[in-house]
Amino acid sequence: MSIDKKQFIHHYAKRACDGETSLFLGAGVSASAGYPSWMHLLKPCAKELGIEIDDKVDLYLLAQYYANRFSYSALKKIINENVNLLKYESTLIDELLNLNFRTIWTTNYDTVLENNLFKRNVLTNTVNNDRDLSNIIGNNRVNIYKLNGDIKNLDNIVITQKDIEQYEPSHELLLTFFKRELVTNTFLFLGYSFTDTIVLNCLNAINRCLKESTTCHYAIMLRGKIPDFDYFVNDLEQRYHVNVLVIDEYEELPNILKELNYEIKRKNIFFSGVFDKLPSDEDVFANDLCGKIAEALLKDNFAIYTGYGRNFGNYLAGNSLQYILYHNMNVNKHLIMRPFLKNMSFEDKSTHRKMLINDCHVSIFMFGQVPTENGYENSKGMIDEYEIAKEQRRIIIPIGSTGYTSFEIWKDVKKNIILYPYLERYIDSLNSKDIEIIVNTIVQILSEVC
Repeated sequence: MSIDKKQFIHHYAKRACDGETSLFLGAGVSASAGYPSWMHLLKPCAKELGIEIDDKVDLYLLAQYYANRFSYSALKKIINENVNLLKYESTLIDELLNLNFRTIWTTNYDTVLENNLFKRNVLTNTVNNDRDLSNIIGNNRVNIYKLNGDIKNLDNIVITQKDIEQYEPSHELLLTFFKRELVTNTFLFLGYSFTDTIVLNCLNAINRCLKESTTCHYAIMLRGKIPDFDYFVNDLEQRYHVNVLVIDEYEELPNILKELNYEIKRKNIFFSGVFDKLPSDEDVFANDLCGKIAEALLKDNFAIYTGYGRNFGNYLAGNSLQYILYHNMNVNKHLIMRPFLKNMSFEDKSTHRKMLINDCHVSIFMFGQVPTENGYENSKGMIDEYEIAKEQRRIIIPIGSTGYTSFEIWKDVKKNIILYPYLERYIDSLNSKDIEIIVNTIVQILSEVC
């Protein structure tokens, strides 16, 4: 029996929030960017062989027949002409890459994922054979494991029945890494039909060892037209511990991923703030306020994200870390610090801000004082973060009483309060100098929007 959408989102989001998820993407994902499915990729081969191609045809065997008849080089030429493309735009992939994953595994040859991550200024590391595995040690890039090889190395792609039969001895170490991750992480399979033996054999090997302790994984699959589809789904769940969310229309998928992204980010709070030097009474107020806000949010299991703005970052992160360690909480889960590099251009800083804010449901603005040659001015960077938060339709909470840029943002929000209905009853309280009122107001707003 397949899992329903609510159950899937709840269970997978929980694992994603713990940083224990991986993606496994098949040809269906690349198809969303205009690439051919496996069946369409091999249609010219089937036509030349005089074979009628349908869902029941073994595609690896079909490719083998073509290679036997016309040569491997002829087969790989067809692959190269249809896969070595510059296409990469896809709403589906955009939503996928917003998920909180650790690594990506794929059976696809193309560079769609690399191109989309590059567009986001995220560096990648491609692993498609045992020799590449040494490159992942101490590497903070997104690792993309290509089980069937890469279009840039056509001589080593997996496409024929012979390749499948020789796969295990030639990819022994890569399969070991894959099995390890199947044990430690929860996978989400998308665009993948489970028709080859590589993944199922790995899952089966793990199940033999761990039995009922095996990690549960998830898949989203389009309802098949084959008579035994329901039995197939049940078999995946019973024997391989893959819970399947069945959808009737492909168009449902982006919205499901959007809901999943919301659930993953629902309790992530981005703090925008900076100050150089405050009067002594304001400095005490800043430290106490950061401490009380951090305590209230962490107590309610929120995650605090910060770009570590000057001095403000010390107060926020310092108080947060103290609470986290005292209560034996997971630091990596509850305090995410992504400082700006010293010599970043404004454009690079803006990209960094977009990535930070994109990972959070709420943006809270505090202070905003930066030094100049003639004294101090309001932070242009915080204004940029405010504009990004509006563009990304995030929940915006400006603490006007902290002054500087935050007060300007607070005034703008109050002036356009119709755009922020969740603040209508609370906007004046956000300009209070009473720390208890500010903290209680933030907690109340979050209880309504999160």
